[in-house]
Amino acid sequence: DYDWKLYRPIVEFCRLNQVPVAALNVPRELTKSISKVGFAGLTDAEKKDLGPVDFNVKAHRDHWYPQFSHGHGQNKPSAGQQERSYQVMTAWDDYMAQSATNFKKDRQLKRMVILAGSGHVEYGFGIPDRIAHYGGGRVVTVGIAEIKGPDDEKEAREMGYDYIICI
Repeated sequence: DYDWKLYRPIVEFCRLNQVPVAALNVPRELTKSISKVGFAGLTDAEKKDLGPVDFNVKAHRDHWYPQFSHGHGQNKPSAGQQERSYQVMTAWDDYMAQSATNFKKDRQLKRMVILAGSGHVEYGFGIPDRIAHYGGGRVVTVGIAEIKGPDDEKEAREMGYDYIICI
């Protein structure tokens, strides 16, 4: 959903320099299905396409689940809607981690760079911890933070990145 102009220079650089590129996102059809019927309501084929998903990472759930307690322009969501929103986020993180790990192994890469939204990386329990779980190797996270004052810098440091680019 992000503007192609944000990624185009990076993809063009990779293409010109023969750097392998992979899209890691979970297919939109799967996230739409999870949003509608929840993980348990997926067909066996959909579950197979998604692969294993760990919905019980305590730190991840403790952080994200409460954030889904408000709707997108609607009244407070039901408990089922909140759980399905959490399941979408979790499936997304797990799928990207599996995709990255498989791409790295299939291509026999020593290292790779993943561009992902901060919500999938901060605190380490989204993509980073899941990559480590799938045997994808050591993970280092880099966040970008706009620093307008001392509180912004403190908040950026608390997000658990290994490195922060401050702008």
